[in-house]
Amino acid sequence: MRSCVSWCSLKSFLLVLAGSTFLFSQSRPPLSDSQAIALASQSIAALTRGSAISDVRLTANVTWARGAEPAVGTGVLLAKGFSDSRIDLAFGEGKRTEIRNGFDGPAGKWVNPDGQSGKYAFHNCLTDAAWFFPALSSLAKAGDPRFVFSYVGEETWNGQAAQHIRIYQVQKDFKDVQRLSTMDFYLDPTSSLPLGVAFKSHPDKTGSIEMPVEIRFSEYEIVNGVEVPFHIQRLQSGALLMDLRVTMASFNNGLSDDVFESQ
Repeated sequence: MRSCVSWCSLKSFLLVLAGSTFLFSQSRPPLSDSQAIALASQSIAALTRGSAISDVRLTANVTWARGAEPAVGTGVLLAKGFSDSRIDLAFGEGKRTEIRNGFDGPAGKWVNPDGQSGKYAFHNCLTDAAWFFPALSSLAKAGDPRFVFSYVGEETWNGQAAQHIRIYQVQKDFKDVQRLSTMDFYLDPTSSLPLGVAFKSHPDKTGSIEMPVEIRFSEYEIVNGVEVPFHIQRLQSGALLMDLRVTMASFNNGLSDDVFESQ
C-alpha cells in the first residue's frame, strides 16, 4: 500500500510539473535569433557610423504615381525617434501629407491634394513610421524585448545578393500583432547597408486583406558621417507608387512633437 501511495504521489507531482512547464512555455515570449541580432546591429553601425540620431529631415524631388498621370513635385520627409514621421508632398494640384505618431499608441492621418483627409487604422500603424530612413527603423530595436529578430537566410533580392532578416513585435493579449508588424529587411552582405524592406499594408476598414509594400534604397551618400539613401522607391502590390530623389539631409534638428500631431 505504501509503494502505491508513493507512486501515486510521484505521478501527481509529474503531472503538475508538466502542466506548469506547458503554461510557462505558452506565456514566455519568443526569443530573437542571435545571428539576426548581429546582422541588425552591424547594419545600424554601418548606417550611423556611431552617430546618435534623434531626428532627420530629408528634402527630395518626388514622382507620385497614384492616379491616371504621375504627379511631379517636391517633398519634405521628417522623422523623430522610432514612432513619429511626417511626409509633405507638394504638387501643382496641391499637397499630400502623411503623419504617423506614437503619442497615445500608434496612430496617424493623411490629407490628399483635394482636401480629403482621414485617419490611418490602428492595424496600419504597427510597421515602421520612418520607412524612408532605415537608421530610425526597427533594425535599431535589437535591445527591446518587444521586438523579435529572426534570420531568414541568404537570398537574391531585386537582383542583388542579400541577407534577409525578419523583425516583428510581440504584445500580450494581441496575437495578431506579429502579422501586422512584420518587417522584412534585406541587407547588403558586404556593406551591411539596407537594400530594402518589405511589409504589408491593409485597407483601413480591415486588417485581413494584405497589400505588399516594398521600399528600395540605393545611391547611399555620407552626410555628416551618416549613410543616407539618396534614391528611395516605394512600391505597392508590385507597382511603383513613389519615387524620391533626395537633395538634402540633416539630423538632430530639434523637431517639435507638434510637427507630428495627427488631431
